[in-house]
Amino acid sequence: MGKMSEQEEEKAFVYWLNHVPGIGDITAYSLIEKFGSAKAAYYAEDKQLREIISLNKLNQLRQFSANWEVMQSYEKLMEKEIHLVCIGENTYPQRLKAIHGAPFVLYYKGNLPENQKPALAIIGARECSPYGRYTAEAFAGKIAEAGVTIISGMARGIDGISQQAAVTAGGLTYAVLGCGVDICYPASHKKLYQCIQERGGILSPYPPGTEPKRTLFPVRNKIVAGLSDMVLVIEARQKSGTWITVDMALEQGKNVYAVPGRITDRLSDGCNLLIRQGAGVALSPEDILAEYQILHNRKSFRRETVDQNTGQESQGKKKQEFSPEDSVLACLDEQPKSVDEIFEAVIQIDESMVLSQLMFYLIKLCMADKAQQIQGGYYRRKEYPEREFLAYSFKR
Repeated sequence: MGKMSEQEEEKAFVYWLNHVPGIGDITAYSLIEKFGSAKAAYYAEDKQLREIISLNKLNQLRQFSANWEVMQSYEKLMEKEIHLVCIGENTYPQRLKAIHGAPFVLYYKGNLPENQKPALAIIGARECSPYGRYTAEAFAGKIAEAGVTIISGMARGIDGISQQAAVTAGGLTYAVLGCGVDICYPASHKKLYQCIQERGGILSPYPPGTEPKRTLFPVRNKIVAGLSDMVLVIEARQKSGTWITVDMALEQGKNVYAVPGRITDRLSDGCNLLIRQGAGVALSPEDILAEYQILHNRKSFRRETVDQNTGQESQGKKKQEFSPEDSVLACLDEQPKSVDEIFEAVIQIDESMVLSQLMFYLIKLCMADKAQQIQGGYYRRKEYPEREFLAYSFKR
């Protein structure tokens, strides 16, 4: 391998930092924030490092680094056609960067998801029924063909079936693993594993060589939800791992849809319960595609008034009178509202607000016990504080 660019050289040190025992994502963030780069952290003096890490962790770092060849290790990674992206890079998936607890490093084979393409997570039972198989193939194939990226975990059952259908339809799909990207899990999906690299990518927050463990899959599920705009559940028992992904999607403010099933079928218990609790009902691929049209219109909504001749903001635009958080609270009331409804109201007050900011302030208000999230992506106000902004009127 020839001389590395500065960017690749920094990746080599990020790769080192991601392997240091006792250094988790939070500590890694802190080290890079303090020193400016992973490379600078590598060459930092003990006295400087002790401002961030304990003496025990410092000793572990020094002992590990003495036996870690930074450039050679990274070159071996490249030889395996495994890439990594750090959260500080522009190429890091924007959807994932927006969630709480996004992984410090993401490893991948193939490509990373495109930020501008709509993305749907399809999840469900491993031991699915013929009905589940048919539904997964029909939904994933049609949705992928329409240009929506399919995100899943490449597991047996609904996950793998959906991703195979996306590949067959000529669409894009990305698999998030609960192990290293160099390990095909399950082994029976070897052919699919190769196809996904050509029609998307294999992703993991875990270093290559990491064996699959039950404790690693919750993080995998969070990333599946984080990379998606919405989640579709096709067959799930009332108690299953699918609920972890659903809960994380709801925490991230994502809409959840479920395909209903027979009330006598235990594999449909989870989906039917989700629908009863407020999830969207998906009766056909068109139901999902219609929702994406709404999302597209919402994201492309013109939020600023610009003079066509000068290109400058119109003088008549009302100046924002309240903080963004207050503006969001002003648009909530006792009855639950969907994110769409809240967004439409908020941009009448604050035209500069975008969806990711809205979700941030909604979560912040929930943490402050001023708002409450209802299952299915709905929010309501919990209290009516006597503040001037609550009397603010705006033109619908």
